[in-house]
Order: sequence, then structure tokens, then C-alpha cells
Amino acid sequence: MSQGLLIKELPDSERPRERLIEKGADALKNSELIAILLRTGRKGASAVVVGEEIMGKFESLDCLSRASIEELRQVKGVGRDKAIALKSAFTLARRMAEEIRRESPTLDTPDRIADLLRERNRAYEVENFQVVVLNTRRKLIRIDNISQGTLDTILVHPREVFKAAIAANAAAIVLVHNHPSGVMPHPVLCRMRSGLAHQRDGSSIFGAA
Repeated sequence: MSQGLLIKELPDSERPRERLIEKGADALKNSELIAILLRTGRKGASAVVVGEEIMGKFESLDCLSRASIEELRQVKGVGRDKAIALKSAFTLARRMAEEIRRESPTLDTPDRIADLLRERNRAYEVENFQVVVLNTRRKLIRIDNISQGTLDTILVHPREVFKAAIAANAAAIVLVHNHPSGVMPHPVLCRMRSGLAHQRDGSSIFGAA
């Protein structure tokens, strides 16, 4: 996207709102979605440029969602109203996530985890390693894709497993990988302490046990 142009000066194919309508919201970068919330940029910089600066300052959506109004306003081009719009959007997203967690089933057995992930994993043509992050009530917080392998092999470092769990303040995690053949072995339900978990087929995976 042309950095020196205002959004209204860009061709339709590069404007965030038009791209969202044509390709869907998932096709847009975080900075473009933020630009839609901002609506306008500042003198000499489009809303997309300001969105990129916001992401550069806060580094992740999680950190951005926790930023105060005052911290948001430290970004040049973000005034009170824009900061309020961002804060409102992230608050709605958090409330939606809380609703989903309250309504989600209790994930305390291998069969329930398998039911949750079966369709998600069916389309994968290579092995994928996932961490299902749970709260104290064994409700879903989120699902993190940690690693992608080949048709029959995957490597996973325990650091990445625990990084995802700690970042989410998890009470429990489930370590899962698919089999591209269509067979998904029972996941391993884990509590938060280090160790080496062994699956029923004798293979080992690092994680919590």
C-alpha cells in the first residue's frame, strides 16, 4: 500500500473498507482493521500508516487491548475519540470471548476435545501441533497452533507450548496433534507442571503432564 497517500487517494483495491467488502475482514492486516476504526489519519499520514504505527508501538493485539486511553493517545494522530473507539472495540471483543467461554462445553475428556477439533483438523494435509488452553473450569480460552510438520513428522519445543499457556494465564492445557491419514489420537489432558507426556501409542510429546 502506498505510504504517502491518504486513503481517499488510493485505488479502491487498496482501500481497507473496500477490501473488507470484497475479500472479507480476515483478508485485512491488523493495521488495516485498526485504520477502519480510526476512520482518518493525520496530516501527511493515512489511517493505515497510523494503524501500523500503533501496532509497532504495542507489538501485539493483546498488549494493544490492555492499553489505557492515555497510552493510546501517545501515538501521533490518535486523539481522545480515536482512543475511545479502539478501547470500545477491544472491550466488545473481550466480552464476546467471555460469552463464548461461558457457553462453551466443559472440555474435560479426550472425546470432548476430539469433537471440538475434528473438523478444524480434517482439512490439514500435514501434521499440526496445537495447544488447547483452558481455564480453571475446563472451559476454552483459546486454541493456539504451535507448530506445523510434514506428512508424518512434527517437532515441538516445550518453550513454545508453555509460552502460549503462560501468556493466557491457563489453569490447564491439552496437547493435540492431528494425523493427516484421518486418525486423530486421543489428546493429552494436562495440568500446569512440567514433564514429558507419553501417548498410548508409545510416542512422547513434551508439555505439561
